[in-house]
Amino acid sequence: MTVAIQGLALHEFSRHTEALNDRLASMLWYRYKKQSPLQIAFCALMLTLEPNCKIRRLYDALPYRTLRVNMVEFKNTMAHLGYGSHQLETLAPQIDQRLLPCLFVTESDTFEWPNQPLVILKIDEAKKRLTIYDCVKEKARYATFDEAETWGFGEVCTFFALQEDQQTTSKFMRAGTGFTWFRALLSRFNKIFYQVLFAGFFLNLIALTVPIFIMLVYDRVIATQSTETLWYLVPFVVLAICFEWGLRYLRSQNLSWLAARLDSIVGNRVFSHLIQLEPKYIEQASISSQISRVRSFEHVRDFFSGPVFLSMLELPFTILALVIIALIAGPLVWVPIVLAGVYLGLFFVMRRYIRVLIRTAAKASSARQLFSIETLEKIEDIRAYGLEEAWQDKFRQLAGREYLAHFKLNQYGVTAETLGHALTIISAVAVLSFGTGLIWSGDMTVGALVATMILVWRVLTPLYSLCTMIPRLEQLSGSIAQVNDLMDIENEAQQNVKRARLKKLNGSLSFNEVTLQYTEEQAPVFTHLNLEVAAGEVAVISAPSGCGKSSILKLAQGLYQPTKGAIRVDGFDIRQIDPVDLRRQIAYLPQKPDFFFGTVMENMQLAKPTAKEPEVWQALRMAGAASAVESMPEKLETLIAKPGTPELTPVLKFQLSLARLYLQNAKMVLIDEQPDAVLQGETGKQLKAYIQQSKGQRCIVMASTRRDFIALADQVLLLHLRKQPTQAKPQELEQLQEVPHAEKAE
Repeated sequence: MTVAIQGLALHEFSRHTEALNDRLASMLWYRYKKQSPLQIAFCALMLTLEPNCKIRRLYDALPYRTLRVNMVEFKNTMAHLGYGSHQLETLAPQIDQRLLPCLFVTESDTFEWPNQPLVILKIDEAKKRLTIYDCVKEKARYATFDEAETWGFGEVCTFFALQEDQQTTSKFMRAGTGFTWFRALLSRFNKIFYQVLFAGFFLNLIALTVPIFIMLVYDRVIATQSTETLWYLVPFVVLAICFEWGLRYLRSQNLSWLAARLDSIVGNRVFSHLIQLEPKYIEQASISSQISRVRSFEHVRDFFSGPVFLSMLELPFTILALVIIALIAGPLVWVPIVLAGVYLGLFFVMRRYIRVLIRTAAKASSARQLFSIETLEKIEDIRAYGLEEAWQDKFRQLAGREYLAHFKLNQYGVTAETLGHALTIISAVAVLSFGTGLIWSGDMTVGALVATMILVWRVLTPLYSLCTMIPRLEQLSGSIAQVNDLMDIENEAQQNVKRARLKKLNGSLSFNEVTLQYTEEQAPVFTHLNLEVAAGEVAVISAPSGCGKSSILKLAQGLYQPTKGAIRVDGFDIRQIDPVDLRRQIAYLPQKPDFFFGTVMENMQLAKPTAKEPEVWQALRMAGAASAVESMPEKLETLIAKPGTPELTPVLKFQLSLARLYLQNAKMVLIDEQPDAVLQGETGKQLKAYIQQSKGQRCIVMASTRRDFIALADQVLLLHLRKQPTQAKPQELEQLQEVPHAEKAE
């Protein structure tokens, strides 16, 4: 119910809504001083549904780079927040109390804004009034039933929270049915399937009128020259054809909607699931294979909107045609029955061979694609070593294997199509031959023979289509299996672990007897790692490349899970902390900073969504990037990381990343090893200044082999390849025999 209104006065609720809108406006809608009513309605509705909603959660759900929202984007945003929606059209006073709070959109001229949205919070039957939030005047108020009547009919959108264990695709719900993920998803659309089957049944009934009409014309009109009978028959046939056209149109509309809906749901769910997978599942696969995962459902979309699915829908109704053939042609019905058996035998035999060829072709195509990506990534090295000819030869070999596999696949496909076509011709010859004999013996009429020819074609056409579409069916099966396998992998959000919510991080980090092993086949990267970093301390991890410096930072973020041992943040095992909460409170400076396509402002706000322009400029000045941003054409509104445009310099990337550290102001900072070329000169001094300023305020863990940064540390962790790490104080390093490639200070 309306929790917020129950605990707040109307003016207080209005004030809270205005404050929430201002915060959201500073993140995404900051360019406009005047917000649209729908944006205001979103704030009021969320305050009612979730009085203690987190601003970051709302920000993550908002449409990317969209400054003005419409109803579609509004509903999508609510869906991202875990709310489903229902809509109906009614008068405001007639809304059921159980649907509140709801969004009421009316086209009444009573309001200042066309299609003005109102948030209806409460309906008081005793006092004959509604409690509403006026999204134009930005205030909560009362409205009498008489006033509400003047608004007329409006669209009511009510929102309800979705629970994962209530969804048909959840593992809990699927356990009782044995359904795969995709099969469970399809069960949500059973109503559509029933409608399509119902339409298909009547379509096949109506389709029988054409051969019957032709039979009657031959036997009753032409034989007797009765034009009167013809004029009785024609209107019925025309009417039947019109009904058939209408049903086919409705069926195609339903199937098109189903294909588009499945494409939307699966595409979004697969992508969402993919980015929430543990890094071990992502890093093991190439970029091309990840893209293939996302695009794998295209075959399924094409299936539901293509001729194969229609042919499969027609199969159950071929029995009707066989019954009619038996009635009008007697023993001639065995011709389509026998040929149908041959078609099915051909289908199962060819499918087995084509399945193997599709897998072979997929492997060959993947190998060629991986080689192409590697070539483009390392094109400069290939030219530097004069390997162009060798690389071309290797590409020709891989391409040849792919082309041969696809040739064999196409060959089998053509064979299946040719045999299917031959069987169709055989059916026509057999029906004409046996039918002629039946006509001579007086057991069959000419009209019945013509009608039988048409009906046999209706029986065999779906089977012929199935035989010609075997490759597509196998691709469909592979895509569904790939989607099912992916969705069965538990992501971080689905893991059955009770996790605590971090309200505020203090900034202490500890590793207790931690062992890291990427896979069971590989040797451990390190064993028995112990590290205690108190809040306000600086720790440096120093080691040669490949010893696991970056892996320690990923362990601290919960991106990797230790093989043995425990990692604690503020005394809590990170496995008991919500990983999203943990990472949002940890600032991270990667080795190779990168940025997303968008404005400089938007990229800065990734660190702090509520940051306003003065804060951003201050952070840029502290990082030494203000002058570079000032020189850009649109300053903070300049688009960066746009495909086809020059990349930012490594130094500027580092400075912008450092600015995000200043902006985030986190209690724990993880800094990966930075290239010496970046740390030379002013950028190195800026990072040192940040570390020195942060001492006593935040916990910093940095990967570095440079002595000037090691000197800033309170403690140093030395990693050795497949050996137990050692700890030391910076002043003790000179006495150690092994200092891993430590660089002298500039």
